[in-house]
Amino acid sequence: MTSFSIRKRLVRSLSISLTLVMMVILLATDVAVDTWIHAEFDRAMRTKANLLSTLVEEDFETIEFDFAGEFMPEFEGETDPEYYQLWRDNKIFERSDTLDLFAMKSLPLVELKVGKELINDITLPDGRSGRIIYIHFMPQVDSDDRDVYLAKMKQSGKKQKSMTIAYAMSSEKLNFIAWLIDISFLVAAILVAIMVGFLVKRTVNKGFKPLEEFTQNIKQVSLANKETELSLSVEIEELVPIQHSINSFIVENRALYIKEQRLTSDIAHELKTPIAELINLTEVSIKFPNDPTLNSSYKPEVLEISKRLQAVVDNILMFHRYTNEHFEKHDVFNVEQVIRRMVEKSNRDIEIIIDDGLEPVNCNLFAFESIFQNLINNAQSYSPENSKITIRLSLYANNELQISISNQCEPVLSQSDLDYIFDPLWQKDCARTSTENYGLGLAIVKTFCNALGGKITARVTDDEVTFMVTIPV
Repeated sequence: MTSFSIRKRLVRSLSISLTLVMMVILLATDVAVDTWIHAEFDRAMRTKANLLSTLVEEDFETIEFDFAGEFMPEFEGETDPEYYQLWRDNKIFERSDTLDLFAMKSLPLVELKVGKELINDITLPDGRSGRIIYIHFMPQVDSDDRDVYLAKMKQSGKKQKSMTIAYAMSSEKLNFIAWLIDISFLVAAILVAIMVGFLVKRTVNKGFKPLEEFTQNIKQVSLANKETELSLSVEIEELVPIQHSINSFIVENRALYIKEQRLTSDIAHELKTPIAELINLTEVSIKFPNDPTLNSSYKPEVLEISKRLQAVVDNILMFHRYTNEHFEKHDVFNVEQVIRRMVEKSNRDIEIIIDDGLEPVNCNLFAFESIFQNLINNAQSYSPENSKITIRLSLYANNELQISISNQCEPVLSQSDLDYIFDPLWQKDCARTSTENYGLGLAIVKTFCNALGGKITARVTDDEVTFMVTIPV
């Protein structure tokens, strides 16, 4: 399975996304500024070309271009020269003095309709890059003479002739400014990318600090320490559910850890006593090899102790074998008959109460017999000999078989004992002097109930204990 870093992926994704957004914004801004600068440049050219066109005045007899070079020195000197040229009837009518300074004496003519204009890039006569605007216009007539002019033109049958003006100027400063803006935006984009990466990394690292603290706290968790609990210095909304889940997990696993420790100790204790007895018997037999009394009792006692060891081991193996397994329910049997068969050889006072209409059930016979044989043995072992044991059988409409076994306790159980009563090798009598009971019966009962999809509960009332088994059938 390939691994990856959430931190690195988050930093990379956010950095790329934010950088792309900022790049798009900067690019759009750059394009907008460039467009605005070029538009302002063209507007300035248009204004100047229109100004020059207003210097052309016409009357019925003459047409004049009233230009004064002292007011517009850019059209006469060699320093940063600008150019203009006028055509009438496709012939040069007037041109700027700056055109005489260079080999190119005339600007190119472009045909246009009246009232139209055209702006193009051009190489100026001085070799610089520039822009040129063409405007096709009608010369203006003095307002005082306009009526007379129109009357004479109508009388003579003539029409007013249009003119074309071309105005050109260098665009190198414009191009330099546009280039400078582009470079500025490029530098800004690089700086933005660096800053975005830095800020995103710093923000993500700051956001991950509670998680790092959380991780360190998890590393310090010890199931052996009863006081250990996962905590945060500051409650983080996203981590609180995880914190609660892990704390629940710690509590559950600490309980399992403690049970495992106790189980290991109990198994060792259960095995220690018969092993010690075997060692003692063997040592005595070796020390007195010719003692007929000892020799006659040695073998039966060794056999009895060995059977006890075998019983303990078999029960432990049975408990672990079915802890995480499920029984197949492929047996059909009469519950009443099975219960009566299990108690018929008992010399105890056992009362069986059965609901009317209890029909045969579908279950696992081996598991069923193991459950109730252990419960009956438990009731007989831990109750006074002259006391009564009560068994109740009921079958509910939801196909759940419920059987309860009640008996008087000896020794008497407390409510706190119910927390451990189904733990393996737990016995009320801590001295463990019994040679017949090992504290595994109720643990096996609970394991088998779970394997059948059922459950078992226990309750204590005064000196009486009742085990309630519910099994789906």
